[in-house]
This record gives sequence, structure tokens and C-alpha cells, in this order.
Amino acid sequence: MNRRSFISKGLVATAACYGLNSSFFSAMAANTAEAAVSKNKNRIGIQLYSIREYLPNDFEGSLQKLAKIGYSHVEAYGVDGNKFLDKTLKETSAIVNGLGMKLTSTHCGTGLLPADVNAKEWDYWRKTAYSMKEVGANFLAQPWVPSMNSMDDLKRSAEQFNKVGEICKKNGLKFAFHNHDAEFKKLDGQVIEDFLLENTDPGLVFFQMDLGHVVNGGGDIMEYMRKYPKRFLSWHASDFKKGQGYVELGHGDVPWDDLFKIAKSYGVKDLTMEHEEGADRFDICKRNFDFLAQYTWSKAKKW
Repeated sequence: MNRRSFISKGLVATAACYGLNSSFFSAMAANTAEAAVSKNKNRIGIQLYSIREYLPNDFEGSLQKLAKIGYSHVEAYGVDGNKFLDKTLKETSAIVNGLGMKLTSTHCGTGLLPADVNAKEWDYWRKTAYSMKEVGANFLAQPWVPSMNSMDDLKRSAEQFNKVGEICKKNGLKFAFHNHDAEFKKLDGQVIEDFLLENTDPGLVFFQMDLGHVVNGGGDIMEYMRKYPKRFLSWHASDFKKGQGYVELGHGDVPWDDLFKIAKSYGVKDLTMEHEEGADRFDICKRNFDFLAQYTWSKAKKW
């Protein structure tokens, strides 16, 4: 039983003993969970793929460790319509809320194959957007693009991103594209990331910049922020030594001090840490949290 359920059932039982209205105490229990969320004074989230090995065996315990570190929100991965791992999104959200955090987003998506996107694929996006909105999320992110062999493929992907953006907007959400390093390669002389930025509707598609992958792909983070202000509403806080893979935050080539100086004025709303490697994963999550928490921008602020 999670903390929120325990509080709720205890209060309802008290109501029964004293002949009071149980709905009154149920409301009190809900307010208690909301109060727990409001006490979290940071704005640092975590992509749950960072602890993917631990969640299947100890879902609530693993999330509790993240809450104790101080993370304010979580981003799911691989959501299939209304399911995350073996739980519904409502069940997941209730557990997360009970720990004083919030489920704000997810990485999701099917292939979005350039040549043949069928009705089933669009139904998937509609269902996922509706389910995420029901639990109070802010956005969905497509974390990869299919293999690109021609400019026609790239153009179709941009068109499809716009359509997914429309679906999300109708459900009160935003749609994001999350980069890896491959998007900084050229296709027919055009950098893939640049093409997607320039050929998607800013009102429908924003970008979740994975900082470490930009560095690893040879991109200039600061130049992207200056060239495309207000398009990067979310940062994935990862760090890389170029060509060497993940390192802990502050030990790679990401220009953290310069980035946080412009975060507010350039419209960044969301900060989500991700670190996929290392045996002492929760210790790494703690050290990475502490690194981000030193920046004033990282204090609490609503989306």
C-alpha cells in the first residue's frame, strides 16, 4: 500500500468511527498528497529510464529513493497507451503523487515510419495523449527518429511531428522531440536536427534538448539555444565527454554555467536528469541532483 492510500484509508476509518462524512476525510487525504508535492522546493526531474533495472522488482521503493533525493517530478518511458510497465498511468501517478512528486511527461512513440503510417499509429498517439492528460502531465516526447535515407524521409517525419503535435494540443498537452547524437549528422547536406527545427510548427512541436547527446554529436549547445529561442522548453540534463559516453554532471563538455545563465530568458520550463550507466545508480542520481541544485534556476517553479 502506498503512502497516499494508507492516509486515505486511515482517515475514512476514523470518519466511520465518529459518524462523520467519509467524503470529507477523503478530500483531506487528497489535500495531504498535494501538500507533499508543494513542499518539494526544487524543479529537477528525472527520466525513469535512469533506473530501469530497478523498477520492475521494486517499483515503489525505487521511486521512494528518488523522492528522498529531492526530485520533484518524473518522466516515464515506453508508455503504451495507458500502461507504464505493469501499471496503469493512474496507478503510477497515484504512487508518484503519494511520494511528493509528479508524473509530468513520458517518452513514447511508435516507429513513425516515413513510408507508411497507418490509422493504428495515430490511434496510439490519441490514446496516449488522452491518458497522460488525465493524470495531469505536461507533454509527450518522441525519443528517436526512424532511419533516414533521403530528404523525402526527413520531410515526412517533420509532417508527422506536426500531426502528433496537433493530437497533443487537442488533449491539452505539448509534443516534444528528444534528440540523440545521430540527429547532428547531415543528410544531403542538411543537419537533421536543424531541418526538424525549421520545418515543424513552433506552435505544435517543441524540442527536448539532451545536452550530453548534443555534445557527443558535435553540436554547439549555446548556438542552438540562441538560434532557436523558445523551441527548447525542456532540457535532458546529461553530460558526456565527447566520444566517451556518459559521465556525471559537471565532468563532461556541457557548458553548464553558461546554459543556466540563459535558461530563464530562453524559455526553458523543464529540467529532467538522465544517466543510464553505472553500478551505483542511485548514488549517481544523488550526485547529479546535487550538482543541478546549486543553480538558482533549479528552484521550484510551476510549468
